[in-house]
Amino acid sequence: MDALAETLLALAPEAHAVGTPTIAALRAKASPIRWIDAPPSAEDTLRTIGKLAGGTVLAPNAAAVSELTFEWDGPPGQPFGFNPVQALRSKGFKVQALYCSPMVSEGTNYFLVAAPGKRPGFLAVYAFDAPLAISIASWSIRYRLDGHIPSLAEVQADEDTEATTDCSTETFGPVEQISHAQAETFVRSRTSATQGSR
Repeated sequence: MDALAETLLALAPEAHAVGTPTIAALRAKASPIRWIDAPPSAEDTLRTIGKLAGGTVLAPNAAAVSELTFEWDGPPGQPFGFNPVQALRSKGFKVQALYCSPMVSEGTNYFLVAAPGKRPGFLAVYAFDAPLAISIASWSIRYRLDGHIPSLAEVQADEDTEATTDCSTETFGPVEQISHAQAETFVRSRTSATQGSR
């Protein structure tokens, strides 16, 4: 999970950045990703563009990369026990909860994450991490690079109908919770502060 935090820190656009980065721009940055040449495919919406700490890195089939997806599967019956919040904090990220799903052994939590000098990003963490002896732990972590912070309605429309604004279960430990409006204000204030200091 440290490799993921290092990757997000390396690839997150600068606070003054506008728009969405390209694959070429991401590859030009030093990060723990082992890049793979993967031409776009008309049949698939995502393509594998790299490997990270035994997992797979995927991106949309487009020149601009609005979001990166990091996926891991474990050996049968063995949990991973990741704590992405702790890993991100250790690299200087501020992590705030936006939406959560009732998550006992499976579900998705959604966060606003921001590091100094970087544009805040939206992070979705799906985990199935309490497998039975014959099942496989699975993690899928999506990070938005385009600066868009989806509303709860957008998240629910994107197939996660169980997501709510109640993050009281604290799956990854205590995390400050903010509203969508507060998140958007925070993003605007970070951008304005950076532009004002240039």
